[in-house]
Amino acid sequence: MRLSFPSITRSDEPFLLALYSTTRAEELALVPWNIEQKSAFLKSQFHSQHQHYQAKYPQALFQTIVFESEKIGRLYVGELDDEIRIIDITILPEHRGKGFGTEIISDILQKAQKPVRIYLESFNQSISLFKRFHFQVISNEGVYQLWEYNEIKSKSLAAN
Repeated sequence: MRLSFPSITRSDEPFLLALYSTTRAEELALVPWNIEQKSAFLKSQFHSQHQHYQAKYPQALFQTIVFESEKIGRLYVGELDDEIRIIDITILPEHRGKGFGTEIISDILQKAQKPVRIYLESFNQSISLFKRFHFQVISNEGVYQLWEYNEIKSKSLAAN
């Protein structure tokens, strides 16, 4: 696939906010807020999340996912001392299920020289993608689970 991963810039903020909003759509459908209230909430939550990610992972790559010149998602990945952390991977709903996530995760795993980890909400629809790559839950933290791909562990599982 023709994917590219340019670093995010300030000009990407409207796209990133709209993308983030898609991840909260089901949740916001349940609240009795008007459009302005929902918009203010989403902006606040997006900016808080973005600032948190950049403060916690200052050396990470913060990128948009571009397919044939169209922005379709975001990919935030950081290399820590003992792991590669997929901080966030989000693809627009209309581009999900087309193999983009599979290609991206496969590429990350092929390049990784240490365990790859990601936090996922227990109800995240992409859990099946990570299971296909033999990620395993290594920690439950309320709604969030820390998933890990460890090449040595995965080879052991495949052999059994």
